[in-house]
Amino acid sequence: MIETTLHTYLEEIDRKKEELEKLSDDIWEFAETAFSEHQSVKALTDFLRGEGFAVAERAYGVDTAFTAEFGHGRPRIGILGEFDALSGLSQKAGMTEKEALTPGANGHGCGHNLLGVGSAAAALAVKKYLEDGHEGTVIYYGCPGEEGGSGKAFMARGGAFKDLDCALTWHPSTVNAVCKDSSLANFQVLYSFKGISAHAAGCPEMGRSALDGLELMNVGTNFLREHMLDKARVHYAIIDTGGYSPNVVQSEAKAIYLIRAPKVGEALELYKRVDKIAQGAALMTETEVEKTFIKSCANLVSNRVLEQVLYQAMEDVGVPSYTEGEYEKAAEYTATAPAGSDRSYDDLIGDHLIPENVSFLKKNKGNRLYDFVVPYEKIHLVIGKGGSTDVGDVSWMTPTAQFNTATWAPATPGHSWQVVSQGKSETAHKGMLYAGKIIALSAIRLMEDPALVEAARKEYDEEMEGQTYVPIPDDVMPRPISDIH
Repeated sequence: MIETTLHTYLEEIDRKKEELEKLSDDIWEFAETAFSEHQSVKALTDFLRGEGFAVAERAYGVDTAFTAEFGHGRPRIGILGEFDALSGLSQKAGMTEKEALTPGANGHGCGHNLLGVGSAAAALAVKKYLEDGHEGTVIYYGCPGEEGGSGKAFMARGGAFKDLDCALTWHPSTVNAVCKDSSLANFQVLYSFKGISAHAAGCPEMGRSALDGLELMNVGTNFLREHMLDKARVHYAIIDTGGYSPNVVQSEAKAIYLIRAPKVGEALELYKRVDKIAQGAALMTETEVEKTFIKSCANLVSNRVLEQVLYQAMEDVGVPSYTEGEYEKAAEYTATAPAGSDRSYDDLIGDHLIPENVSFLKKNKGNRLYDFVVPYEKIHLVIGKGGSTDVGDVSWMTPTAQFNTATWAPATPGHSWQVVSQGKSETAHKGMLYAGKIIALSAIRLMEDPALVEAARKEYDEEMEGQTYVPIPDDVMPRPISDIH
């Protein structure tokens, strides 16, 4: 149960419920992509400044990053917020069929409108606690460009997060669960081949095809897949084929590569191998290749001490209650999901849980909403998952933990129109406010118990021993997606 005095601080989130929900819905409407989130930043900073936080904009050299701070002394606890959308995912809210709000426009296909505001809600409640004379500092970090931009990695390069005692965050999902696994580190690079144009029929011998060079690079990389770690991944997108005329030898061609591996050092080594393939392809075709480093992010370093604090808060706050109408609507969304979309839930069952927890999850798989907390086992293997997150960069700076709450119907696929459609629903709002209370209660308990903070730091120091963080190079600047060419 929540201590009576601590519960009163969480009531601040209930008092501001309507304002918080409207703020989230406004950001859903803005739907701004990486490093272009100017309206979203203004909405959040205006709100937090109005609530008495000291706001610093354009933080750490990133135009759409900011901090909002309150309190004094230690512990210094960071709460991470995101607010960027995805391109091409425009969708009308509340619909159970795909229908763009504005064809070709952006949409919040990962729920970051909820993420940023849920974290802001947590900061409000912690501020209420600090106003009662308690020592400590809460810092809300407005983190742009998580989707393909690694905003937190750029912020970390600029000095963010290092002075924190710990950082807490969350993410919208289909389940209520503490995240206890790692993520893949990655490097994103633009490879640009330059050749010599010529008439492809009249004098092809005079040309040197940049597109040939790029295609040979792609082929070589595909052969590399046999000789890299099982968990490693290499993806690419050709963004410039050199034109539409097949009777012209293409003088330029470009592709963006995303190179992933379980740890930063492994991803760096794989990146170097891909580089060699690019150079070899240029040699074979007598073309030139240039690379432009876009961004990187580190693997997530888990912290069991903080995870257990989050889990206890999840249990004590208690999952939201839902109306029959919300259950029915969730079932309609689940019915739209492609086969296999519930894989993430199946992965939870297979994560080496004790038998009774496996039985519990299997029993509840058919629920219309996952209205329970996924059991957390403090003794567990840390499994490297397939995705990446720039929360990983924060976890290399300070002890960090995160969790999910159920804001979407079961089997909702990530980065989908279904996510966008559910982004303004009452179910989503409930999950968002639930997340805010979990972070707030966890942060307050950490402030109340310095031994927990010390234990989290001790685990972090042991985990990081002998490891080296690889920052984004100083000459690489964060760029909006539309500026990468």
